[in-house]
Amino acid sequence: MKVLNFVRPENGLVHDPLYYFGFEKYEKEAIDCYLFMADFYNELSSKKYNDKYKIVLTLEEPNFCTGNENGKHASISKYTDKILTLCPYTAELFKNREFIFFPFNENYIPKEQNKIWDVIYTGSIPRNIPWNNYLNIIKRYKYRDVYYNRGTNINCSYIEKINLYAQSKIALVHCLCTPLSKNLYLSYPKAKHNRAFSHLDRGIMPQIKSRIFEAAFSKTLILCWKDPWKIIEHFFEPEKDFLYFTDEKDLEEKLNFILNNYKKFEPIIESSYNKAINFYTTKHFVKKFIGFK
Repeated sequence: MKVLNFVRPENGLVHDPLYYFGFEKYEKEAIDCYLFMADFYNELSSKKYNDKYKIVLTLEEPNFCTGNENGKHASISKYTDKILTLCPYTAELFKNREFIFFPFNENYIPKEQNKIWDVIYTGSIPRNIPWNNYLNIIKRYKYRDVYYNRGTNINCSYIEKINLYAQSKIALVHCLCTPLSKNLYLSYPKAKHNRAFSHLDRGIMPQIKSRIFEAAFSKTLILCWKDPWKIIEHFFEPEKDFLYFTDEKDLEEKLNFILNNYKKFEPIIESSYNKAINFYTTKHFVKKFIGFK
C-alpha cells in the first residue's frame, strides 16, 4: 500500500486527524494499492496512478455529495476501485462504497490522567440546532472548548487535544454536519433515496466525527446530542457505551447528575474504551477495509 495524503496546511486545520492516522506504518504489510486521502480529486482523475488498485478514503460524505453526476465528488466513482465512506446511507446506494469507522492511531492512545476538567467540546459549532446554548451551559463548569480559531485552547496541537480529552470527565459530542444548499444535494445521484438527506429542510445531515472515538480512547464519558439518525449507534451502544441528551434542560440535568455520581458511570467509560481499542484503531481499519498481505 502507498498512502497518498493530499492535505492542504494552508486551510489552517494543521492538526486535523488526517495528519495523524498513521496508515504509513502499515504500507509494507497491506495489499499492493494506493490509498487516497484529503484533497485527492485532481490526482485521482489523472493517469499517474492507474498501475495499482485505488482506494479512496473520504471523511466528508454526505457533506460532499453535491451536484450532478458530472460533479467533482460524484465523479470519483469513475476513477477509483473502492470508496471508504463514513456515511452508511451513501454506502448502501453505491456498489463501490464501503461504510467505515473513524480510525484512531494506536500510537496516540493517551495514558490515564487526572480528570481535572468536567466537560470538553472540540470542533466547529453546528448551525440549525442550539449548540451555542449548549456551549453556554458547559461554561458553568470546569470546561474546555477546543477549535483552531476559537474557544479556550485555540489552535492547540493534536496531542494537546487528546490529552485534554484524557483530562476531562465528559465529552460533549454531536454527529452532524451543516448542509450547504438543499438543491445541491438533491441533484446528487440517487439523492431521493439517500436517507442522509431526509432532514435537509431542518438544515442538518448526519456525519460521524473523530471526537466520538477520541473520547472513547481517552476514557471520557460520551454525551451525545440525540439526532434523528442516531448514527453513533453503528459503533457504540446507548446506555452501555455512551449517553444521549436532547435539549438544554436535559443537558444540564445530565451534567449535574454525572458529575455528582461519576463513579457510577465508570462501567460505561470502560465499555466504550474496550470497544475502541478492540475494534477502532488504525490497525483494525487497515485489516478490515484494506487488507493485509
